[in-house]
Parts: sequence; structure tokens; C-alpha cells
Amino acid sequence: MTFDPAFDFFLAKRHKGRDLAYPLTRSASVKDIIESSGVPHTEVGRICFNDQDIDFSFIPDTPGKLDIHAVDAPFDVGSPSLLRPEPLDRVRFVADVNVLKLGRLLILLGFDVACSSSFSDQEIADLSQSESRIVLTRDTTLLKRKKIVFARRIRSNLPYDQVVEVMDFFGLRDQTAFFSRCTQCNQPLKKVAKTDILHRLEPKTRKYFFDFFQCPTCGKVFWKGSHYEAMKKTFTSHGLKDPDK
Repeated sequence: MTFDPAFDFFLAKRHKGRDLAYPLTRSASVKDIIESSGVPHTEVGRICFNDQDIDFSFIPDTPGKLDIHAVDAPFDVGSPSLLRPEPLDRVRFVADVNVLKLGRLLILLGFDVACSSSFSDQEIADLSQSESRIVLTRDTTLLKRKKIVFARRIRSNLPYDQVVEVMDFFGLRDQTAFFSRCTQCNQPLKKVAKTDILHRLEPKTRKYFFDFFQCPTCGKVFWKGSHYEAMKKTFTSHGLKDPDK
């Protein structure tokens, strides 16, 4: 087996930069063979056996050369491929407990992200399948579950760096809609008349702000105050476009 250098992140140190031998002592799919080396199938973009493209279900029964190629960025999840013949019709995520802050930041940028500290691995796998969501995680083992088709094993350690990683890997820099979703419920915000929520506002907010938005699920009210400017500045400092331009 030969792995792209991009897979060095997953391979044991003794296996990096070299061909790996896999004895055909049992009947195993290519998916199982690849994942036995530490690489989750979700990171694989193309597989060749003796220079012929194959899918994850292929079971080699004769000796041969297996080449495993990484997913190329930007990853277009809307285009079908041999390994993923059923593409996604839109970009939606599910974030596990290890990347909750990333999930919240992506919601701020307008992306549909299901995230909760209470999600189990099974629930995440089920959501990824039933709602066609891309899994975001730092748990490599989670990504070996068969139900999970689209995913990213997050490499970066810091939340804002993780946002940039996701934006670039999935080619999403031009698809942001900052401040358009409720960070608590993940629901699209709706504009609300100031008079309808006046009784809920602090005196200074009543005086200095005029445009308000409300979550249709939890009723939380949002406006573009100092917190909005601070978040916008932080995003732009990490190389993302100014949300207001």
C-alpha cells in the first residue's frame, strides 16, 4: 500500500514515507484495510488497485499495488465521485464535543451546524446519515463509522484556526452569512420590529440601536452591538472577508 504524504498525520511514525505490506490472510474490504493502518475512510479521495480505480467495497483476492489518495481541497461535496456517488445538495455540519467552539463560530458565519455536548458518537453518525451532514471532529475513531460519508478530521488546535481550516478545505469563503443564525438554536434569524421587543431592551440599547433580529425557536433577540464589531474584527484578522463588504 502507498499512502499520499497527506496521510502522514494518521500513520504511525514507522510507516510514514514508505510502502506498507498488507498480508491477504483474510477477506477484507479496501475500507477495512485502509482503516487498519489508521486512516479513516472519510479522508480518502481516490483508491487505485493495480492502477484501476476502485471503491471502498472492493475486496482484493490477489496480490497487487494499492494506492490511496487524499481528498483534494477544496472538497466539492456537491459533486458525485466513485467513492461518494451520492453528493450533498447543500453544506450542513454536525460538530462533536471536541470542536464545539468551532461549531458555534460556523453558526455565527451563517452555516447550519448541529452541535451539542450531549451528542454521543452514535447520534453524530446517525445525524450525518439522516440529515446529510458533514461531520467535524478531532476524534479519528469516530470517522471510521460506516454511516459517516462526508467529514473532516480537524487538524488545527485553536477555534479560529479551525474555522479557516474548514473554510479552505470545503471552499466556503464566499458562502458566509454572518450573524444570520441563532447561536443557541441554529435557526435562521428573522427581522423583528423594535416596538415588538422594546420591553426586553436595556435603556442604552433602546436609545442607540434600531435593527433587531429574533430567533423563531427560542425567542432570543440579537442586534449589531459592540459584540458584533468585536467578532467581525476577529474573523477578518484571521483572513476571512469582512462580513459587511
